[in-house]
Amino acid sequence: MDLADPADIIDKAAGLNPATGVGTLRRERPEILRLSQASYRAALHPADPGNLSYVERAALACRMVRLLKDDTLAAHYAGLLDGEGAGSATATLVDPSITNAVDARTNAILRHVDLLTLSPEKATRGDVERLMSAGLTDRDVVTLTGLIAFVNYQARLVVGMRMLKGE
Repeated sequence: MDLADPADIIDKAAGLNPATGVGTLRRERPEILRLSQASYRAALHPADPGNLSYVERAALACRMVRLLKDDTLAAHYAGLLDGEGAGSATATLVDPSITNAVDARTNAILRHVDLLTLSPEKATRGDVERLMSAGLTDRDVVTLTGLIAFVNYQARLVVGMRMLKGE
């Protein structure tokens, strides 16, 4: 699975056959399918990555799905990360057990990713202010929050599709 793959990433991660069962059911909402794929590309590989590189995006996505204990999506994002040419420096971003990075920017990002993935109801304005204090711009905060929202949506949808399949 990669960004150039025209196949639906949610179908692949959930193990759906587009021509049968739950896969067919998903096709009753083609606009949602199209928008989910477009959101995937926009969150992970926009034309202009801004201050959140493609490697950081893939690594943070991998971290989120690991937090959610989804091995299939974790393998997908690890593959995407490899495709972006990531080095060992991304280990901090990918590994959910690492919560203390070497710089304030990364620490703030990791804290925010973990908070919104595991306990979004606890997020406050102070959390956004913490990101800004660490050097993120308004655009960076919006970009990061969009990435977090998409990956969490995707992971939860994949779990739901698997449940509908009876897994």
